Amino acid sequence: MVLKMKELALFQVAVQDGATGFMTVQEGMDSRFPELFSELSQTTEAPNRAVASSIFMRRFGFFITAQLYLLAHGKMWDGKLENVHMVKTPGGISFAVDEQFLRERRDGDLETVLKEYAMPVVEAFRKIGHVSKLILWENIWGYSIWMYGMQDSPQAERDVESLMDAALWQPEMRKSFFHQFLGGCTFSEAKSDYKRITCCLLKEVPGTDKCPYCPMAK
Repeated sequence: MVLKMKELALFQVAVQDGATGFMTVQEGMDSRFPELFSELSQTTEAPNRAVASSIFMRRFGFFITAQLYLLAHGKMWDGKLENVHMVKTPGGISFAVDEQFLRERRDGDLETVLKEYAMPVVEAFRKIGHVSKLILWENIWGYSIWMYGMQDSPQAERDVESLMDAALWQPEMRKSFFHQFLGGCTFSEAKSDYKRITCCLLKEVPGTDKCPYCPMAK
């Protein structure tokens, strides 16, 4: 599994012995959000909380994608959000997690990633930033479809199929947001010609133009 651990760097996640950072994701959701917002404002020039929340979710989308990547390879990191450390890097916030929480994949882990890692953070930043949860979920999906597009294994195919099924998301969520983001296309069509259905608000950052896959791009 050494190679797979190294490949997690693609998703801005470092697996370490004794991981640390400037705050945890749980702290950023709770009492230390003003400090996190200040960091995002300074490093990205996010003009308001809505944009800062979306930018953060673009980064956290990497962490969720790393989890999905591990699952596709038969592994799971099962620490808590208070064990997910944020690290300041020249490219923005990355994540560090402790290797003690790595284990073999078990039944139900895919649902756990959705409901115990992604959903609480989406809901927290939706409220903090007064921003649509569709935007925040699609910020995660944009990296996930990219990752799955690079995989060629029966497990990855089964996981994609499960993520498209509303039953995996229920009862906490009514439908599969990931299926909605396909926009009526098949997964194969969507991964080969990726387009968003929501704007991630990055265009609101000074000096930044619309993304090429933004629905508002002409």
